[in-house]
Amino acid sequence: MERKNRQVKLKEPGKWVAPALCIAGSLALYLVLTFTAKPLGSVSPDGVIVREPYGGKEEQYELFVEGLEAEEIPIVVAVEPRVYTEKEAETVFYSIMDGMEERIRGNNPSLLEVTSDLELPTAIAGTGVRLRWHSSEPDYINASGMLGKAVETPMDVLLAVQCSDGMHKAEFEMQIRLVPPDRTEQEARAEGLKKEITGREAAQRTEESLTLPLEYEGKTLRYRTRESNPYSAILLLGVVLALLLAAREQSGKKEKEKQREQELLLDYAELVSKLMVLIGAGMTIRNAWERMVRDYEENQRRRKQKPRAAYEEMKLACFQMDNKTPEGTVYREFGRRCRLQPYLKLSSLLEQNRRTGTKNLRAILQTEMEDAFELRKNLARRMGEEAGTKLLLPLFLLLGIVMVMIMVPAMMTMG
Repeated sequence: MERKNRQVKLKEPGKWVAPALCIAGSLALYLVLTFTAKPLGSVSPDGVIVREPYGGKEEQYELFVEGLEAEEIPIVVAVEPRVYTEKEAETVFYSIMDGMEERIRGNNPSLLEVTSDLELPTAIAGTGVRLRWHSSEPDYINASGMLGKAVETPMDVLLAVQCSDGMHKAEFEMQIRLVPPDRTEQEARAEGLKKEITGREAAQRTEESLTLPLEYEGKTLRYRTRESNPYSAILLLGVVLALLLAAREQSGKKEKEKQREQELLLDYAELVSKLMVLIGAGMTIRNAWERMVRDYEENQRRRKQKPRAAYEEMKLACFQMDNKTPEGTVYREFGRRCRLQPYLKLSSLLEQNRRTGTKNLRAILQTEMEDAFELRKNLARRMGEEAGTKLLLPLFLLLGIVMVMIMVPAMMTMG
């Protein structure tokens, strides 16, 4: 018997899924970090430590020195990244400036026809060189390459850039030309009107109000603000909330219906067992039915238990019988209200016994009770599996958090 139970437990896959995933995830993470991470504090047998490349970071190496004393001596060595010689730096600076026009022109055809923002980098990847820009006309184009005021005629601007690797510096200058953007006739008139309004605004700043021009280039002007309702989003929000509430209500209704069915199935075995015992004691079906309802009501009064769907339906059936509803009809409607196959079968047996006087009703109920208990065990097993499945999501979340906590420091250490 013990061996059989052990075999049944081993067949439950859900019980071992989370531990297996944890072990597999930790093993995969260990292998990835082991074969991809740079060994920390490594030094070759001939005493060589490889520096970080140009533009890298300072690295701290914890070393253990043998031979200086009787025992190993721990020391910490700070190793700076590799730097250029003066000649190497000059070569790198000039090579960067050779391709600078392609780097910075952005959507402009060339630096002599600049009508949109430039893309001025502050560092060159892989070289360790940083750039600092300066514009001779910051009102029209700033040190970030963004255009400011629009030019009416072509304007020459001097862009100065300082290249530095941390030890060496070099200054370079680039000549660019800002040109007016191509505008249609309509855009040009709009720009002209805008400038006139800007001039009036500057001239009338001491007055209480701004007077807009009512005529421009011989055309009469009228003004209005954009008509917009800032509260229109409330309507959309109301519709979205209504849909969410309807979906929630529908979901809640389905969940309640599912819980009611589970409750009916869990109580079915107990209901059939009590009915069989009372009928075996010599009671009629109706008397046994009424006795079960009285016991249910008494337990509710004493223990303040929550209503149970099966017994509430039995109580309603008692009210129907008290109101002179035919007993067979009451049993049939009881099964229909429960809407589950076991209850439909029970109501059919009771109705048939009422009509034809079925023999051996107690034996039939005994068989039905055994089937009901088997159904209850299967239901309990399924509910346990569902609960275990719901617990997998928190386990996966915890596993993800643990992996992030391990990988982030490891990746930061790898640089």
